[in-house]
Amino acid sequence: MIETYIGIGSNLGDRRDFCARALGLLGMLPQSRLVGSSSAYETEPVGDVGGPFLNLVARVDTDLPAWRLLLILKETELGLGRDRDRPSGPRTMDLDLLFYGDQVIQDHGLVVPHPRLHQRRFVLAPMAELAPAFRHPVLGESVASLLAALKDPHAVRCLEKPLVPWAPGGACRP
Repeated sequence: MIETYIGIGSNLGDRRDFCARALGLLGMLPQSRLVGSSSAYETEPVGDVGGPFLNLVARVDTDLPAWRLLLILKETELGLGRDRDRPSGPRTMDLDLLFYGDQVIQDHGLVVPHPRLHQRRFVLAPMAELAPAFRHPVLGESVASLLAALKDPHAVRCLEKPLVPWAPGGACRP
């Protein structure tokens, strides 16, 4: 199985519910196993996309090919009310394939690792909580070291209350 990391974010409607539902749906992916997730973080939006986001990162081990996993993530976004007519606008759900093992993929709209993840605190903070030693396959740096060197001024605040009460939440590590 391939160790993958998926970014989950919402800034429209009941953000907590949308993120919890997305996490539940990731747990039902075929040929896959939801291994864990970070705490939820309330994050300042990057760009003109509306109000604050809830963001977290999930680890999913899968036998699905990367392109199939990406298609399922896009279908899941639509099922959770994502408006594809406004790709940069506010959204009920945003699912990003951040890492697909240590693979580097650039093929027909599939780009892995996610091209801007190393510049975004809202991705690196939850990712560093979940897998601080995971190494970026292009940059060669651990997620924890990328976060420590980050100059992104956007605020990120870990929520103490777990996203889903029946699952162990993250530790909100700095």
